[in-house]
Amino acid sequence: MTKTKFLFLSLCCALLAGCATNPVTGKREMRLFSDKDEVGLGANTRDSVIKQYGRYNDPALEAYVAGVGQKLAAVCDRRQLAYTFYVLDTDMVNAFAAPGGYIFVTKGILKSMSDEAELAGIIGHEIGHVTARHSMKSMEKQYGYQAVLNIASMVTQRDLSGLQQYTGYLTNMLLLGYGRDNEFQADNLGAKYAMAAGYDARGTVDFFHKLEALEGGKKANDLEKLFQSHPPTKERIKKLEGQIASAAQPGGARNQAGFAAAVKGIK
Repeated sequence: MTKTKFLFLSLCCALLAGCATNPVTGKREMRLFSDKDEVGLGANTRDSVIKQYGRYNDPALEAYVAGVGQKLAAVCDRRQLAYTFYVLDTDMVNAFAAPGGYIFVTKGILKSMSDEAELAGIIGHEIGHVTARHSMKSMEKQYGYQAVLNIASMVTQRDLSGLQQYTGYLTNMLLLGYGRDNEFQADNLGAKYAMAAGYDARGTVDFFHKLEALEGGKKANDLEKLFQSHPPTKERIKKLEGQIASAAQPGGARNQAGFAAAVKGIK
């Protein structure tokens, strides 16, 4: 098959598969990238993130984080993806998601949490970015149809060097956030998934109160990237409290003891 024919068929496949129902909103929308493209981009982005920050060397801790994450993945809106979870070796207070279900939390954010419900809320938020396809929508808007042709070819041929231009864009975006409306949507989805998995969604609110306190404190520099493209924390708290108050079954697990045992060895 010639390269031109391959690219043409790739575009046709993308367009045929492209009109799909958004699993989060239930609305029909154009999708330029397949799940395979998304996972391929995500894997490359994962490698870039781990290279930049390092993977924290504590398999038991990472297994604990993954255990919490899989409970949330089991109730999310894109369960067909294989979600994987990583702890990064940095004191930066942050968490983020690469396309395709690659979720990262830093050891810094774990040290600033008090219980498993807080962790579940933050992981749920990151899974929400994946289920709502925030990164892929941004890619579609930024690069358009040409990226569909390029990425479909690169993923199929495992052209990792060629994917680097897109990986750089995604890495920068996931560190800086997805914009006000997308962050609000991820907050909503994170609380939804946390409650569905049996956690107290007030854990997210409690953690946001901590972030609010840190905004003007000693760790402001550590949080600069986290806040510069996110909505004001007060607004996020207000919206979450309204969502939790209207929940059919408020309350849920906090598991402070289990969380404390898992994170006690973090250095």
